[in-house]
Amino acid sequence: MNNTGDRRDSLPQEAPITEVCVVTSKERCPQGFTILSDTEDGKDGDLWTDKFFGKKVTRYICFNRAYANVGGNVLADVAILGERDIVPTGYSQISATADTGEIALKKRILCIKMLPRNMTDSAICDMKLLAKTKRPPPGFTFVGEVNSISVSYKMGPVQRTPGPARPAPGPPNMTRQQSQPLTQQPVPASPSYAPDVQRQRADIIPLTRQMSTVKIATAVDGIPFELNKNLGADSIKDFSLPEMQYQTEQEIENKYKYDFTAERTAAARIPPNI
Repeated sequence: MNNTGDRRDSLPQEAPITEVCVVTSKERCPQGFTILSDTEDGKDGDLWTDKFFGKKVTRYICFNRAYANVGGNVLADVAILGERDIVPTGYSQISATADTGEIALKKRILCIKMLPRNMTDSAICDMKLLAKTKRPPPGFTFVGEVNSISVSYKMGPVQRTPGPARPAPGPPNMTRQQSQPLTQQPVPASPSYAPDVQRQRADIIPLTRQMSTVKIATAVDGIPFELNKNLGADSIKDFSLPEMQYQTEQEIENKYKYDFTAERTAAARIPPNI
């Protein structure tokens, strides 16, 4: 049902998905990608709508598991939105086809969320389409519906990329000269995000160690905490409540009485009696 490239043969079936795209025909699936050409119940997996007039237009979802074993981003979530919906924070929109640059979907927005594999324990490892039944297969989660076809995905564990080794903690009195030097190990090659993550870790670890031994001064150190003297007890010792002017019910009625004569005469279109 689905066409796959040569690179996928060496990868485990449950490997996380690392790339998603949309193409205009089944013959234009990129090399190494899996194309969702048909639904699980035997219908064409075309996601384009409104084919009643004009030339036939088709759209198919493709995904890839390349670099799944050597690091890189993995697919954490998929969302299908309406054409006027706002793309959520952290998601990216697949707005154009990978082969021709045309609009990807009509009346729908396909969004994906990618995360570095070292920052998540699970990711999407498979996607399926259904037409006759809307209930996703066991283990799959329903995403949304496009052209009367429901899209669902399956989550799987992520094998994290091993990071550089750290030295074992020494005894409390061990000096710098006695401590074992840090052993450098090669880091697996990965896309551009990996060096950024390691640089962030390199910045965070020394700062954490410094904060544990050094007292950090703040802008309010040395400023005593006390209330304004104008708000103390002495400021209200001469305070007295103003005398309340009480009125009876009849006095209030006489003061604020209004008989709505003008409104009634206007409503009846009769000149008021003067």
